[in-house]
Amino acid sequence: MPAAPVFALPLGEVIKITLPGDPIGKGRPRARIVTTKTKGQFISFYTPAETVTYEQALAWAGKAAMKGRKPLLGALRVTVKAFMVPPESWSGIKRTKALNDEIRPSVKPDADNILKILDALNKIVWHDDAQIVDARIEKRYWISPSLNIQVEEL
Repeated sequence: MPAAPVFALPLGEVIKITLPGDPIGKGRPRARIVTTKTKGQFISFYTPAETVTYEQALAWAGKAAMKGRKPLLGALRVTVKAFMVPPESWSGIKRTKALNDEIRPSVKPDADNILKILDALNKIVWHDDAQIVDARIEKRYWISPSLNIQVEEL
């Protein structure tokens, strides 16, 4: 059987994915009890709609960044930057400090849930997120919210 084609980025090239809007972390699975017509019951698990919508948008952004290329193989480094807008209720001075990185967002979404949302890029940017061997996430304030992801091969 022939070996699967291997796709590698040109040396030093980085895949950059930007998803405008407020960064969202992966929501916990939800459960509900469903009663059938025959009065039987079972538990149904589902992903919150907000998570599904955000993952779909991230998948499209990933496809655009890949420009028709096949998913990457091998070990990867991923850098995620989540940019959030400072609250409107903050004073001008506090907002300025936030935009100058003097105040960092220690609010939701949690960093680990932001990383979990990268599951949306499986089979698009990489075959499986298990290929990520080096990950860094930063949460910062900025004037326009977005999720920025950089992927590079090691």
